[in-house]
Amino acid sequence: MKITALEAFALREPGSSRVYSLLKVSTDQNLAGWGEALPFAPASLALARSVAIGQEPSRYDVLTRQLSGDPIAAALNIALLDLYGQESKAPVFQLLGGPTRHKVRALTPLPRPQDREALLAQGHRAFLVPITLPATITSRPNLVAQIANQFAALRRGSAENVDFVPDGQALLPSAEAADLAGALEPHHPLWFDRPTREPNDEVLARIASESTTPLGLGHHLNEFPPVQNYLRDGICDILRLSINRLGITPLRRAAAIAETYYTAIAPHHTGGPIATAAALHLAASLPNFFIQEVPALLYRETRQFRDDLVGGPLEALKEGYFSLSSQPGLGLKINESLVRRLAQ
Repeated sequence: MKITALEAFALREPGSSRVYSLLKVSTDQNLAGWGEALPFAPASLALARSVAIGQEPSRYDVLTRQLSGDPIAAALNIALLDLYGQESKAPVFQLLGGPTRHKVRALTPLPRPQDREALLAQGHRAFLVPITLPATITSRPNLVAQIANQFAALRRGSAENVDFVPDGQALLPSAEAADLAGALEPHHPLWFDRPTREPNDEVLARIASESTTPLGLGHHLNEFPPVQNYLRDGICDILRLSINRLGITPLRRAAAIAETYYTAIAPHHTGGPIATAAALHLAASLPNFFIQEVPALLYRETRQFRDDLVGGPLEALKEGYFSLSSQPGLGLKINESLVRRLAQ
């Protein structure tokens, strides 16, 4: 089976206005694989065509490496694995060594406290809670106390099977981030995500040494050297690389490195349902997988669109967990007419 064509589609979701790019890879055996990534330019598509056309989908890892650093690499990696799974009549997680689990725990952003009940009703049991700096507070102790009290209130108002992850959004000054990491310890967050705007590893090392609150890092990374630095310096407890930036097999390589440091992986994901499907197959294959971030789907229009796009309720949850598809490839039935109608 040879690759014959690549087509790209830029989508903006109804309701959420979330933006991402889809990639369709066609073959000479009338099979098509689909991938997803952050938005990429026409030049990226031209480069991917020069690399992939005429090649076999089973060379997914080699072809992805040739596009390393380009946004389209993640989409091509996912689409080729989808094709290879269809050709092999096996789900992607079987191609990656078989399942290490049969359900995948989910984490979703909690945009506002009042959204919690709607997300609980959808089956979510773990929430990523953004931390913002109040404009009216200048005292650091008051700021830290106020944020800690917010998390205490969330914990008191939730069942025992509900967890929270504070998200510093890489915006907090290093001193406040360090104090907050310590103040959050009694409330037992799963970890502290992107605690500070400081890019200096020494700052992160100081925060890690002064608190037992785990740190989650890696959302923005497109390459591996910083990952190795994080792990070697002991500043990353939860590796948060993005499925939309890297794809499946590059994330697997990073997870293998993290496993040697006894570090868990909780991939970052803010895109569409094809990336969700890819993330679930990845999660099923990783021994050190912890939890999978997925977008908050608060609009009925958005949820219906995503279901229609992939041919079913892929993102339905039961008590905080996704089930796995045993269908070949990613297990999706892409509504291509919908994609073409909404593509920008």
